[in-house]
Amino acid sequence: MQLIATAINIATQTVLLARVTHKYTATPNTISQSMRRTSYDVVMAGKSRRVVPDGIVAHRNAVRQRGGLIAVALALAVLVVGLVLLALPGSLTGLLGFVLTFIALPTMPLFGVPAAGGFSLYALSFVSSMLLWWIIGHYASLRAIRAVIASWPEWRREFRPLAIGLVLGSLISLALAALVLGAL
Repeated sequence: MQLIATAINIATQTVLLARVTHKYTATPNTISQSMRRTSYDVVMAGKSRRVVPDGIVAHRNAVRQRGGLIAVALALAVLVVGLVLLALPGSLTGLLGFVLTFIALPTMPLFGVPAAGGFSLYALSFVSSMLLWWIIGHYASLRAIRAVIASWPEWRREFRPLAIGLVLGSLISLALAALVLGAL
């Protein structure tokens, strides 16, 4: 029943379009002719596509353009909280701060940062971690915009498993390093 209603709706729109453009008469023979460019088509071909603010296309563009930056911003927020907790006195806040810093900078073990220090190692770890978070966020945004209607919930749905995998990998490497060094 809905298929018949859709077919009738399409036929009605075709007939109305034919009457408005004056290129066709509303007979079955002329409607099936090849499409000709009307004056409306020529005018609209020269104009760029308008994007409705807060519309579907605007949300897709925002997710595509800002997905990586949002991931970096989230990592930076976790890093700031971790550094603040490291600065506070107490062993529990220090441990929690170190773990949050380790989550925000998952490439620290690649540079040997817990065992070896130095500004250059921390800087390399920071830059490579932010690049990694941006890549994951951008990849999540590209996967999210494959959906017909894409916005931030779809981005979160794609970003969450990638971020969880990265965080778990970072924490497992921290636990293995602690086990090898004899801290656990």
